Amino acid sequence: MKIFLALSLLCVSLFAHKLNLFTDYENQTLYISAYFANGNGCQNCEVKIKDKDKKLLQKTFTNKKGEVSIDIKEDLFYVSVDAKGGHIATKKISLSKEEKQAIKDNSFKSINKSNLEKENERLKAKVKALESKLENMNILKTIFALLVIIGLFYILKRVKR
Repeated sequence: MKIFLALSLLCVSLFAHKLNLFTDYENQTLYISAYFANGNGCQNCEVKIKDKDKKLLQKTFTNKKGEVSIDIKEDLFYVSVDAKGGHIATKKISLSKEEKQAIKDNSFKSINKSNLEKENERLKAKVKALESKLENMNILKTIFALLVIIGLFYILKRVKR
């Protein structure tokens, strides 16, 4: 039993320092976010960008939030974040044919902007609806809490007699 407990604690602690890597490529700019499993940003971690032949294109470091942005014009590249101590995260990024063509035509910005504006309007409407529902729920919670308190006082008054 002790061995099982020790092994289970060891297995749980293995992911404690896992490095998560999130990337977003937009308008020839690569946005990188590196976080540990507990949500802390990977501060001053080394970021390497390599091309498809594994040749180093750029090397930089993350900020205090674990983020960095890099201008890059490749269509296939690898991102590697090294947090030292064996904590390394790597991700392959390749653009689709449509994204490559849009970047070449420089029409990607206008298409993407109109789509984002439409999505933004839909999300604003959803947020307003959710806020109104939340207000109604808060009012109902308050009324329910007051009824519970009144009920408790009523029960206590009956029990004392």
